[in-house]
Amino acid sequence: MHKLTIICPVLVKVKVTEGYKQKLSADIQQAIRQIDLQMQHLEFQARRVVAELEKQNPQGVPAARQQIEQERARRLEARQKLLDKLKEVARLTPGEEVVHGQLQSLVELKVGDNWQEVTGMEVILEDGVVMEIRPTGGNALDG
Repeated sequence: MHKLTIICPVLVKVKVTEGYKQKLSADIQQAIRQIDLQMQHLEFQARRVVAELEKQNPQGVPAARQQIEQERARRLEARQKLLDKLKEVARLTPGEEVVHGQLQSLVELKVGDNWQEVTGMEVILEDGVVMEIRPTGGNALDG
């Protein structure tokens, strides 16, 4: 009988718990604080660079200000996305399953195998523990 080993995607989902929500919220808040620190550093650097340019190369000031403004806007956008994500986390309900990521798995494929069962698998985590391995959108596998 012929067989073939293939690489298949495996969807990883997390069952929402209060602990998961708290950890996710804390991680997002930490990322927001990091962006805030970067913004403070950017403001400090911007004042220093503009002051230097005004002394040495005044015609370079507008270009420098534009570049600084673009960087500030980029970071503000990232901060806003994190704030939006924080709101999404608050709306999650315990027991709900959310997509956490995707992995790759080696699967042995043989003639007669059910393609959907072989290639469509997902792993369900709860508080960092594997709770289920099942067909995508299906019921848990025995074993």
